[in-house]
Amino acid sequence: MRKYSFLTLLLMLAATAATSFGACHAVGSSAAGNGSGSDWNNRMNKLPANLVRGDTYYLMDGSYGGYTFTTANSGTTRVTVKKGQSYDFGRAADGCSNDVSAGWNTATMGSGQAAFSSFNGGSTQGYLTLDGNGSSTAPGCGTSPTANTQPKDCGIKFTVSQGSTGPITIGQNGQRVAGWTIRYVETQGAGDGNNSGSTEENHVRCAGACDAFLVEHVWWYNSSCNSIKLPWTTSATFRDSYFKQNFSSAACHGQFYLSEVATSNVTFSDNVIQDIQGTGIWVVVTGGQADNYNIYNNVIVKTQGSSRAGLSNGIFACINSGSKCTNWKFIGNSVVNLAGDYSGSAGILSENNNGNSYTWQNNLFYNSSGVGFTLNGAAFTEDHNSWLNSGSPRSGTGDIAVASGAPNPFVNWSGADFRLANQNADWGAGVSLPSPFNVDMAGTSRPGSNGIWDRGAFEYGGGQAPAPPSSLSTAVH
Repeated sequence: MRKYSFLTLLLMLAATAATSFGACHAVGSSAAGNGSGSDWNNRMNKLPANLVRGDTYYLMDGSYGGYTFTTANSGTTRVTVKKGQSYDFGRAADGCSNDVSAGWNTATMGSGQAAFSSFNGGSTQGYLTLDGNGSSTAPGCGTSPTANTQPKDCGIKFTVSQGSTGPITIGQNGQRVAGWTIRYVETQGAGDGNNSGSTEENHVRCAGACDAFLVEHVWWYNSSCNSIKLPWTTSATFRDSYFKQNFSSAACHGQFYLSEVATSNVTFSDNVIQDIQGTGIWVVVTGGQADNYNIYNNVIVKTQGSSRAGLSNGIFACINSGSKCTNWKFIGNSVVNLAGDYSGSAGILSENNNGNSYTWQNNLFYNSSGVGFTLNGAAFTEDHNSWLNSGSPRSGTGDIAVASGAPNPFVNWSGADFRLANQNADWGAGVSLPSPFNVDMAGTSRPGSNGIWDRGAFEYGGGQAPAPPSSLSTAVH
């Protein structure tokens, strides 16, 4: 279970207090009774065009089509759209000023998902929480990848159709939007066949700027091009999520994350990122200015036996004239079976000598090919990384390189269990670092109870394995 600092807990309590005790509304995919939303016997017919700031709209199971969020801002007062679950469906105990629970039936209303084709923002409408209302603490929001059960912990689901550019677009070009939160949401992309010159599929795209943007506990997979497109932001966090598989071609050069303009204070932590191909994983292009990125406690993995293409530029790719990436940290990540399509294409490609700066520490690479660094004058702090069966791309202070024959560090990485199987000098002896890097993916403090600071996303002996859903096919092509 994740541990939070006292300050974080205070902020969470303040946020809860700010959003509790507003009015609640019962919403279905079709109306019942008088359609007022006063309870489940009188539920609304889908979400109304205008939502009330400060209120919560509970969704029952069903299909809701597309929705455009156009409710005008009122300071920072939030609107919450939440999936009803067996443990949270509109009672006073759930934070509602009115009780809408009459008529609730978990078997017919809270045992599946609320399905949307899209949920898009207007020009400047912010302070929205889109919440599938799950309870899982592992990355993603579903069950074990071997259980083949319905991922109901992802209470909201998007399915991308062929020809679509993706389910979530926030704002419009030239406009800043603040305060969106997306959690416990499943997105099934349209897959390889949706990649064309006219279709750039993104699971989420900020058309303008997404400030104070939070994505957590999502399960997003099968994008035809990118998972995340974020041209502008002053603060964005992606955490505790499971992202799997994109596609790249000459028609649409794919990557996991793409930024093109001005971004700062971006965090990716405690995620599993699987089967990414194309330009890179975190990519800045066309003169983008990207400052203060913290990327830590993530697992980056390629499926065992996969024949899909890999990376052509790097885990970090800061490319094209004028692009600048400063203060980018890659710390305590596990990189497993990653493939670069070329020598040196699974590390860093930093094309410009204009003040770029990167830090890589306490990372654990295992069975990864093509790891290399093209820095072109960038400042680079690199130490205490393990390169196991991954060549010897660097030789910084405290680095460990075992070219071949290194033991498998993980409990069962091909089965998505990336915990350390045992304690070993090949992945111990990490350098001591301050918060937030001193807690692992499972919430275990670093160093562990044995006094050793392990490299990679997990301390030995702590936490649970990541658990993505698998009821829908994500087969390797």
